[in-house]
Amino acid sequence: MNDLKFSFRQLLKNPGFTAVAVLTLALGIGANTAIFSVVNAVLLRPLPYPESDRLIRLSERGLDWSDGPIAYPNFTDWKAQQTVFEHIGLCRGQAYNLTSTGEPLRVPVAEVGADVFAALRIQPALGRVFTAEEDKPGGPRVVVLSHTFWQTRFGGDASIVNQPIQLNGHAYTVLGVMPAAFNDLTF
Repeated sequence: MNDLKFSFRQLLKNPGFTAVAVLTLALGIGANTAIFSVVNAVLLRPLPYPESDRLIRLSERGLDWSDGPIAYPNFTDWKAQQTVFEHIGLCRGQAYNLTSTGEPLRVPVAEVGADVFAALRIQPALGRVFTAEEDKPGGPRVVVLSHTFWQTRFGGDASIVNQPIQLNGHAYTVLGVMPAAFNDLTF
């Protein structure tokens, strides 16, 4: 206890040193808190899916060793030959032009295969997701909307299911709407 009293007396006698020590501690604690917050959000917090510890992301490397999307023929080979994974799905980010309702709009989309929803164990809030028959090159043009996009662009109208919308000049049938929690997910 005497050592603590002595330390406080010394700090009061040297206000410049005290200010530098307090500032150093404050900056150190603040920096550690900020770094931990980022690490927690990016690395430690589990993904918002059931059994997220069982998910992996696959990609291909180009000749320059850069990661890129998986070529569809390679994906079909992987899917046909793999025996390890319960589901294997394809996902690619794109941007499409929506022209069927209101002002034309450039919208970010995720082109996903039917198995992605099964792997994530997420069910739509409204309607349904893709089937294996729809998940083929040349198959019917179908789309599942995010909850936020459904609310902002279509006013939360449930009758949008099974209706066509125009994306990149082609008619796509709306199959369903994902739950609100799905909006925060990134691929």
